[in-house]
Amino acid sequence: MYLIILLIILVILFFVVIFLATQLFYIIFYGYAPFISTKLQIIEKVLAEINLQHGNRVYELGCGHAGFLRAICDKFPEVEAIGIENAPWPYFLASIQAAMSNKKIKIIRKNLFKVNLSGADLIYCYLNVEMMESLKAKFNKECKSGAVIISYQFPLHGLNATKVIQSKKDKIYFYKVI
Repeated sequence: MYLIILLIILVILFFVVIFLATQLFYIIFYGYAPFISTKLQIIEKVLAEINLQHGNRVYELGCGHAGFLRAICDKFPEVEAIGIENAPWPYFLASIQAAMSNKKIKIIRKNLFKVNLSGADLIYCYLNVEMMESLKAKFNKECKSGAVIISYQFPLHGLNATKVIQSKKDKIYFYKVI
């Protein structure tokens, strides 16, 4: 009996180590943001500030487990929700959770810099400083006029936010593509 319990613990530890190693690899060698989810209170604040219409296309870049997209689909079931995640474990989790939620969420495993954002009406990001800086040119080049970009914690330096919501340690930046 103890041997079975020990074996189960070792298998779980093995998967935890693999997960942490792949996350560290992606952070160090690719500069990706770590797998940290947006807090529910932040998602609720964002949802209170936006208004989406039937057929609007919403992207979550670096979607992790796609919690933001699931909340979007709860409030706006008529939108097209697309999550972009390149890291294998978060992609796997997001795909399973999206399928189990019975919501219209499409999860794509792809480098977010290789995704065409020209059809996006709203883009949500919780990434890091370096990635947001790199995305700035992509947003300006690809996003249509009127598209809204929302970044949790990390601003797009050099662009004027249309709105900033700030609490004790949190900032949510809203930008509108001209």
